[in-house]
Amino acid sequence: MSVKELQGVVDDFREQAAKRAADLLGEGRTEVRRAVGGHSDGTVLGMFALGIVLGAVVGAAIALLFAPISGGLARRKIVESVDRVRMGESAATDGETRPMPSASTPPYVPG
Repeated sequence: MSVKELQGVVDDFREQAAKRAADLLGEGRTEVRRAVGGHSDGTVLGMFALGIVLGAVVGAAIALLFAPISGGLARRKIVESVDRVRMGESAATDGETRPMPSASTPPYVPG
């Protein structure tokens, strides 16, 4: 028997052992989940996605209920604020992307 043939036999044994180990580990995980009342991966992922969706819906509902102003008024205020910032930004910049320092702005003093 040559070294190449022997290497092929060893590779076959290695593949069979890896497959058997994976099968046993998979069966073991399934048995442990069943014993402790766990769920499959698909069920866990589905429940997680459902939790994300329900959380978003509940959060949106709470935001609508506790909003201090109506949606139309809020959008109008946002547009006005953006327009004011854009107008002020073009006057306060010197062709750069960052605003120029202003004399009326007090320096930041960490407290």
